[in-house]
Amino acid sequence: MRQTILLLGLLIALSSCNNVQSRLDKAEKEIEYAEQNKEEMTAKDWSTLEKKMQELESDLEQNRDKYTDEQVKEIGKLQGRYFAVAVKKGINDFQESVKDLGNQMDGFIEGITDSTNNKNK
Repeated sequence: MRQTILLLGLLIALSSCNNVQSRLDKAEKEIEYAEQNKEEMTAKDWSTLEKKMQELESDLEQNRDKYTDEQVKEIGKLQGRYFAVAVKKGINDFQESVKDLGNQMDGFIEGITDSTNNKNK
């Protein structure tokens, strides 16, 4: 009986470790995808990735005892990579917005100039 209880406890401990590692592996794959495809990702893709990163952090806070020190370090690394790719995406989006604003301003000025020139004729 005692051996059965110990075996059951060992199996539960091993399965929780595997579950934690599989979550980390999945998060790493998703971040790698974002790093390689940040321009093609939709707003929904970014939102989903952000939610998954928040869930991972929340799980770490609630279940710290299930994570090894190495896994905690790996989560920190993943968070850093996520932040970096999100910032790069944000900078690219900002540059596009500035470019679009510049084009709109050019058109606006041309519209005013055309309108003013037509009234002067």
